[in-house]
Amino acid sequence: MAAPVFGAGKQPFHLSGVYTDTCSCRVPCLCDLTGDTPDSCQGVGAIYIAHGDFSGSDLSGVKFAYAMLMGNWVRLYIDAPDPARRATAERFLRALCSDWGKLESVRDAKIEISGKDGGYAVKVDDGKTMDYVIAPVIGGDGRSPLVHANTHSPITSTFLQGRSAEPTVYNDGARSFEIAAGRNGYFNGRVDTSGSL
Repeated sequence: MAAPVFGAGKQPFHLSGVYTDTCSCRVPCLCDLTGDTPDSCQGVGAIYIAHGDFSGSDLSGVKFAYAMLMGNWVRLYIDAPDPARRATAERFLRALCSDWGKLESVRDAKIEISGKDGGYAVKVDDGKTMDYVIAPVIGGDGRSPLVHANTHSPITSTFLQGRSAEPTVYNDGARSFEIAAGRNGYFNGRVDTSGSL
């Protein structure tokens, strides 16, 4: 396997873990699939990094979440095992989200990601800041989730299709919204990706 070639000024990363999100778009959302950004794409997401690093600094054990109106604003939440990994996580997230919209805040939070195989539940600050549940959309075989591959996401090129199983609630000061049940959701419980940001 050839060594990856990283862009000038960019830093390499690798991560493995769990990814899940949901947004206001109908199934499927185009942002990560085609790179098109609907003006009204408002959503939340969370990632657990079981193992990973950014520019050689450890990210293992970090959880982070975000809320955003794509292209307008984004807020980030970090749950890290120690100050060093917390600092690395913030550098990584600032690079990851640099084109999502104006970064309004980055703060520490308690983040819980539970479930497997597409049945994921996420709570930030015990659900006071963020609370959502994703259920899988079953594909043509009648047994397993629909799969999107070769996507535009830097986090994972493969998404499994889901939808919100109940209303999504986000509430953090001046920014708050609720997304109806049945809207788009993506997940991947076996993320293993490398790249540069």
